[in-house]
Amino acid sequence: MLDAETRMLLDLMEAATKAGRPKLETLPHAIGRKSVDKMSEDSEADPPEVAETIDGAFAGPAGEIKYRRYRPLGVEAGSLPTLIYYHGGGFVIGTIETHDSTCRRVANRSRCQVISIDYRLSPEHPFPAPIDDGIAAFRHIRDNAAAFGADAARLAVGGDSAGGAIAAVVCQTMRDAQEAGPAFQMLIYPATDSSRDTGSRRAFAEGYFLTKNLMDWFWDAYVPAGTDLTDLRLSPLLARDFTGLPPAFVLTAGFDRLRDEGRAYANRLIDAGVKTTYVNYPGTIHGFFTLTRFLKQGLKANDEAAAVMGAFFGT
Repeated sequence: MLDAETRMLLDLMEAATKAGRPKLETLPHAIGRKSVDKMSEDSEADPPEVAETIDGAFAGPAGEIKYRRYRPLGVEAGSLPTLIYYHGGGFVIGTIETHDSTCRRVANRSRCQVISIDYRLSPEHPFPAPIDDGIAAFRHIRDNAAAFGADAARLAVGGDSAGGAIAAVVCQTMRDAQEAGPAFQMLIYPATDSSRDTGSRRAFAEGYFLTKNLMDWFWDAYVPAGTDLTDLRLSPLLARDFTGLPPAFVLTAGFDRLRDEGRAYANRLIDAGVKTTYVNYPGTIHGFFTLTRFLKQGLKANDEAAAVMGAFFGT
C-alpha cells in the first residue's frame, strides 16, 4: 500500500496535469529539462550546511566534466573516504543543483566527502557518453586523489536511477580491466536491465510517477536506434560473473518500475558472495530519495544509505 505522503504527492501531480501542466514526455527534451530541473531543485529539502563546498572541472573524454565537492561538518580536511556521486534523471535531465541537498545530507550523515559529477546528457550526448564520463570521472579522481582531498583506498561510487546504473557499470568496468576500483557502491533504485520487461515494469507502467511513457521519452533520447540492449553498459545485470565487485548498498522502492531489476542486482551480488545490504521502501515511488521536501521516507533513506557507507568506512 502506498504511504499517505506518497499518495498525496501523486494526487498533487495529477491535479497539476488536469489544471494544464504538460507532462514531461510531451515536451521537447531541451524544454522539458529546463522546467523539470527547476522543479527537482525545489523538491529537495532545504540544503543543510556543510563544512565546505568546492566547484571545479577536469578534462573528460569530450570536454570538461564539472563537479562539486562537499566536505562534511565536523570532519577535518585531509584524505577523506569519498563518495563519487552520479545524479539521476534518465540520462536526460538532472544536474549538480538538482541533487545538492541530497549530497549535502549524505556527506554529513556519513562523515564522508561527496563529489557530485555533472556528466554529459542526452539527446545531445547519447549512449555511451554519460557512461564514458562516469568512468572517466572515477579514474581521474582515483588517480589524483590527493588533489581532491580523497583517500584513494576509500573511494565509493553511487547514484540514483540513471546514476545508480553508471555506478554499477563503473564497478564492473574497473574489475574487468583489472584496475583499482571502488571500495563500495551505493545503488539507489538503479536501472540494471534494459533488455526486457519485469513484473514491476509492467505493474507500475501508469500512475506512479515513472511511467512507461516517461521512460520511453528518456530512452528515445538516450539510446540510438539499433543499439544492442544486452550491452553490459545498458544492462549490467546480464554480466556473467559478479565476483570481485565491491560491497554494496542497494535500495529500491515498492511502487517503482525499476524495483525488480534493482532487487535482482542485489541478489546477484549476494549470490556471488559480495557483502550487500538490500533495502526496499515498500510504500513509495521512484525518485523518493531526492523528493525530500515532500516525502520523509526520502530523508530516512538518505540517512540509511549514508549510515551503511559510513559504517563500512568506519567514520
